[in-house]
Amino acid sequence: MLGYVVAWVVYLASALAMLWVYQRGIARLLPENIRPVLAVLMLCVLLTPWPIDQETWLLAPAIIATMFNVFSGFGIAALKSLSAILLVSTIACFIAWLKTRKFY
Repeated sequence: MLGYVVAWVVYLASALAMLWVYQRGIARLLPENIRPVLAVLMLCVLLTPWPIDQETWLLAPAIIATMFNVFSGFGIAALKSLSAILLVSTIACFIAWLKTRKFY
């Protein structure tokens, strides 16, 4: 269980490092109204949790669960974990887009 917690800490630290790299470098090249939407989309893809299997219900990032299911040949399980990413990212990007809109 300690390895599981350490893996999550390392994964969260690397996701935050990727967000820092995005904000300091890549975001400056993009239009100002798209920057927060892309940051939210990146964090949704990286941080959406999904259970690895149905017996233990240990959570893993859904993008990693999707990749493992695709490489293992489990198409339905890959679509299930991908649907969680799509749902979370759609809702979060819509909210981020609403926050960036300027209502006159």
